[in-house]
Amino acid sequence: MNVLTRPTAAFAAAAVADLLADAVAADPELVIALPTGRTMVPFYDELARRHRRGEIDLGRARGFNLDELLIPAEHPQSFHSYMVRHAWGRTGLRRERCDIPDPGADATTECARYDRALAAAGGLDVAVVGVGADGHVAYNLPGQTAEHTHVVEVPAAVAATVGVAPPLRAITMGLGPLRTAGHLILLATTEEKAHPVRLLLEGPEDPAWPCTLLRRHPRFDLVLTPEAAGALAPAAGRVG
Repeated sequence: MNVLTRPTAAFAAAAVADLLADAVAADPELVIALPTGRTMVPFYDELARRHRRGEIDLGRARGFNLDELLIPAEHPQSFHSYMVRHAWGRTGLRRERCDIPDPGADATTECARYDRALAAAGGLDVAVVGVGADGHVAYNLPGQTAEHTHVVEVPAAVAATVGVAPPLRAITMGLGPLRTAGHLILLATTEEKAHPVRLLLEGPEDPAWPCTLLRRHPRFDLVLTPEAAGALAPAAGRVG
């Protein structure tokens, strides 16, 4: 596991963009797992800047969102709306080459469809993820993890972070595609992420902290600010 620290969220986002740029330069048609959330806004802003300058070409890449809330796609807090605002088009990612769970479909049927689409694409080449303060990755929540795409009940505290009143459910990619991705990149930039980051790095694997279930990934980059690195900051940059 490679740990990179950068002084600010903007520099950390640029480091993740560097990793993605290297990957897409090697394979323009790579398949990417795409995150949402406040942490990822600087990352998409950086991709947009590079796209405008002609420094990155994501036009042939395939995208699969990590998750989607079971609210109407046009709702301003849906992840579909987030991707319209921050990612699709402005970064060079083409909407027609990006998949996201459909909240209007039957949830069980949609989970199966999403797994089939991932398999048909050949799996993930790169997965960019964040981590919740409770250790969740995508919406693989404590006590609600699975290998395949599945439906979760979103706790009120987590629902509050996206501004949607409970009860709330979501469709999420399972841990299986993340574990088998060619390259896994985790971006964390705020102080409340320091505890799950430490557990991820130091172990053991614990389903109560879903992020720890990814710690054995063979090519795993953690990109952190000093706030997210916490007490690990002096050791950051090591490979372990």
